[in-house]
Formats: sequence, C-alpha cells, structure tokens
Amino acid sequence: MIEQLLEWKPAGSPSWKSWKQEADRLVAALEAGEGDPEATGARLAELAHRLAGERLDPMQQLQLERLARRMVRFHRFLAPLRHIRLGVVSGRTLDFLLPALQAAGLGRLLLIEPQLAPLGSAAAIGHGAAAPFEGDLDAALYWHDATESFSATTLLDEQQEQAAFSASISQLRQTIAGLRSACGTEVMVTTSVTPRDRRISSIDGAMPGTMARFVQRTNSALLDAAAEGHCMVADIAALAADIGHAAWFDPMRHFELKAPFSMDLNPVVADFIARNLASRFGKARRALVMDLDNTVWNGVIGDDGVEGIEIGQGSPRGEAHLALQSLALELKRRGVALCVCSKNNDETARLPFTQHPDMALRENDIAVFHASWDDKATGIRAIAETMRLGVESLAFIDDNPAERARVREELPFVFVPEVPADPFRYATIVAASGAFEHQPLNSDDVLRAESYAADAKRAEISATVGNYDEYLQRLEMEMTISPFDEIGLPRIAQLISKSNQFNVTTRRHGRETLEEFRESGDYLCWQVRLRDAFSDHGMIAVVIVRKAGDDWIVDTWLQSCRVLERGVEQEIMDNLAERARAAGAKRLFAEYIATPKNAMVSDLFVRLGFDESATFPLEQDYEAANFVCDLREYSSAGTKISTSVDPEV
Repeated sequence: MIEQLLEWKPAGSPSWKSWKQEADRLVAALEAGEGDPEATGARLAELAHRLAGERLDPMQQLQLERLARRMVRFHRFLAPLRHIRLGVVSGRTLDFLLPALQAAGLGRLLLIEPQLAPLGSAAAIGHGAAAPFEGDLDAALYWHDATESFSATTLLDEQQEQAAFSASISQLRQTIAGLRSACGTEVMVTTSVTPRDRRISSIDGAMPGTMARFVQRTNSALLDAAAEGHCMVADIAALAADIGHAAWFDPMRHFELKAPFSMDLNPVVADFIARNLASRFGKARRALVMDLDNTVWNGVIGDDGVEGIEIGQGSPRGEAHLALQSLALELKRRGVALCVCSKNNDETARLPFTQHPDMALRENDIAVFHASWDDKATGIRAIAETMRLGVESLAFIDDNPAERARVREELPFVFVPEVPADPFRYATIVAASGAFEHQPLNSDDVLRAESYAADAKRAEISATVGNYDEYLQRLEMEMTISPFDEIGLPRIAQLISKSNQFNVTTRRHGRETLEEFRESGDYLCWQVRLRDAFSDHGMIAVVIVRKAGDDWIVDTWLQSCRVLERGVEQEIMDNLAERARAAGAKRLFAEYIATPKNAMVSDLFVRLGFDESATFPLEQDYEAANFVCDLREYSSAGTKISTSVDPEV
C-alpha cells in the first residue's frame, strides 16, 4: 500500500546503499570538524534529498530517520534545505510520527527539528499555563481531533447542536490564537477523521446530533479560519479519504496507544505534513516543466505531424493527455509557471500549440519554451536561469524513464515524479505528489506565473539593447510604497518567513508581531510593490524601521531576488532617507547579520552610502556588521523608477 500511496517516487536505486554510506561519512566529517563544511554540507544535502526521494523499505526508512536526526545540527551548511524548528501539540500519541517526519522533510527540502509537547497540553499552552518548548520555533503543528470535543446532543435537534458546535468552535479558535501567541509563530492545524464505528448511515453527515456531522462542520470551520489567516491547515481528512478509512484506522493501536492512524501509514502521513510545511516555507515547486511528445500529447510531432498526434476527446489516450494539460492550466491559475523542455526543432514543437484545435494549452500559456537537441538537464538549467529560479523550484514530467533518470542524476533537486508507461495517471500523479501544495493564495501568488513569463520577454529585450540604462528606461518601472495593511499582511508574513538571500537580518517576525509593529507608531512598516511594462510583480520588498528619536534603526529589509539590478534598493533608500529626515531623524542605523544564504547583501549598506559604525544604539547579543548613514549628508543617487508614496507612510 505504501508504494501505491507514494507512487510518484521511483523504485529504490541500486545506488541507495552507496549514497547512504557516503552520507554517513560526510556527517561524521562534520561531527569531527574535518574538511570544508560548506562543500561537505552541499554534497550531504544532495545525497540526503536523493535518499528521501525514493520508495523505501522499512530498514531504509529507519536508516534515513537516523541520518535526518544527525544532520539537523549542521543545518547552516545544508543549503538548499530549510531548517525548521517545529513544536508539535496533540491529544493523541504522535511520538512515532516525528522520526518519519524528519526523514520525509529531506524529500521536501526541509530539515525538521521537532519538539513534542506533553499529551493533551494544547489548551494549557494556549492559556499560558505550560511552556514545553525550548528556544524559538519556526512553526507549530496542532494535531487536532474534533472527536475529542464532540458532545452528543439530541438527534435532530438543530438548535441544541448549534449551541454545542458554536461553543466548541469558539474554544478551538481561542486555543489556536493562544498557541500562536505562546509559540510565537503560526500554527498548522489538522482536520479530523470520523471513526468508522461512528458512521452508521450514509445520511450521518447531514443529520444533526451525529459525530460525523460535527466533525464535518468543524473541518469546514477550520478551513475558513485558514482562509482568514488565523492558522494553516493540513487536511488530514482528505488524506484519509484518499487512503480509505478501512486502512486509516487501526482499532487496536487506537485504543492501546491512542494512535490517530495506523502506524503502517507513518511515511505517508509524515510526507503529507512535510509537504504542507514545505509550502509554508517556500519549498513548494514554482514551475512545471513538461516534455511534449507522448507527455503533453500522444505521438511524435516530428514524425506524425499535427494531424497524426492524439489529443482531446474521442480517444482514451488523447483524453488522458488532455487531462494533464487541464491540470497544467489549473496550476497556472494558481501562480505556477508552465514551461516546455523538448528535444525537437523549435518551430516543429510549437505547431500543435498554434494549429491543433483540441489543445487546451496554447503558446501564450508557456512561460519559457525550450525546444532544442540539448539533453534535458541542459534545457532545464536554461529554463531556471531564464526565470531566475533555482532548479529546486522546478518539477519536470517526462514519459521517458531514461530522461527522468538522467535529470535526477544531473539535477537532484529538480522534482521528477515517476510515471507509468501509459498516460492515464499522469495528471493524478502530478496532483497527488504534493509538489505544488500551497496554503491560501493571495493576488501576488496568482500573478507569479505571468511574472515568470515576463522575465523571458525582458531577457529578450536585454539581449537586443546594448545600453543598460536604456534597458531600464524601456522597462517603464513604477513602484508604490505604502504602510502595512490587512490585505497585505499575509503576503508580508509569507515573505518574512521565506526570504533568505536578499534579507539583511533574516528576522522571522510572525503576523501578530507585525500587527503590533503596525499599530504601535514606533515603527515604520513599508510594503513595496513594483510593476513594469511586462508584468505586475506585486509585493517585492518589506522594510521595517524602528523609530528612536534622532536615530532610526533598520530591523528588517528584504527584497525579491527577481528584481535585482534595477535600482529598487536605491529607490527605497532614497524614499526612506526623505521620510526619516521629514520626521526629524538625523541618523539611520542598519545591521547585516550573516547567514549561509544572504552573502549577496553583505555590502548592501556600503553601496547605499552607509559607513561602518563603531557604536550601535541598541544592545546586541549576536554577531552583526553595523552601519550608519548621516541623513544630513545623504543625497539621492537617482534611479529609472517612478515612485508613488502613500501619504500615510
């Protein structure tokens, strides 16, 4: 069953054992302080991701769990894996899940360091009566089971049921809010599953007073809370439905150990939780790269011609390929960029997109169209460079097992789902893989696919314009600077949690802290948006500055790497200096707190005209490079950006 539920993973490679042995040697070298930790860590991250990306037997699963546990302490050397300190709260026994969760995290580009609170302590933690977690957390998981709060009411009495349900939901929302505050981070809450012995009739879900209806309504309320930004959700009820309730529950373990699901499903549940965490921390895939022949359509366009390929209604295979195209379009609606990587002549490869009447995908749906006789790994690298993404942001689907194996070997961080020879499950496997998992979307997320396509157009202009100033002028860039608001806060919190490279301090403020900054009046809180002649980039920068009389101190400054070398940071600085001077500030202080990923901004403040500061106006218990700008002497450098500033900033 595990193989069926993780069918997108390839079967175990003959190299698995040798990879594991090498990974063990690399961990031992890090533990002993031998060699170059950066090089050692880079290779270890690659190997660990390979190991986790395959179907494992029970012994391999155990070995991977042990490796993941050893790796956590060296997280600063293991890019692109993201380290997450996770607090876990539950009224059910989850001890057995945590090692599997660490192993699953490696396959989702995460290094998970879990801490488990005492059983049933959610309410106590939420009300400040318990503090079981050591240090700061990046996220909290609340395994909520609505069956524990179900109170039987008179069957068919809707009024009585509503009163009990309202009280339960009110308590649940209070607990979630309390956990957010106590843990200092966002909380991911699970939906619940009704036990089989409490589902007596098909009509239970519609009959007032039944547990099935109570659980169903609670799950719906949780999803609403997530949409409103109060929590994240891992839809365990949907996972259980996919698996089947007969396999989900193990009655003996349920009564004996209070286990919420069959222990045999541990790797599947762990992967499901890990993929939801990955979506929260920027490790979901942002682009789907598609092969064409026998993947997007049935047949070989170069041999069969437009009239000879199968696609669309009337042919089972044609309909299966059309289902994949329809899924691709749905992903595009959610901000995923669609790309083509085909071994073909470019002109020939484009013919079905323009001439076949049954194609759902059209040429303008494709952000980057790469058709050449290069090998697929070379083509995928070129696509990533064009979109200015790391290859770890890409998923690649190809019907050819040799091509899949080649890409996995050359580009181990590209997600390559295993697919069968027949196309009938292509769409199902891509969707079920969780590669494109996401929490509630905002308008910037939805615009992202268009932004990637626009990057390719901008690259074309850059190649034809010799003068860079002329290129920037032709972009017709327009920036808006405005204060934090309710609409922007979810995206602001998302950027703060995900941004690593252009982030001078990498402080991970949660939404509640951001709301406090916004309301206090002691902080300047800016959200910065950018659009140009080709696309609306949405929010591309967040700046938080503490106001301290004559001295203003930069707390947070982060930007999207997609708008580098356009003068964005200079334009922000020019407006920041103007705003600070108008408020009577004389100096602007800033810090650079180095991490393994943010070296690109180590000289940001020097480039913006700051001097290294011998003193800093705040106490620091961490190592940082400090800078100061005398606002009385600062002069604007000028950019090619037209900026509109909200008067309320």
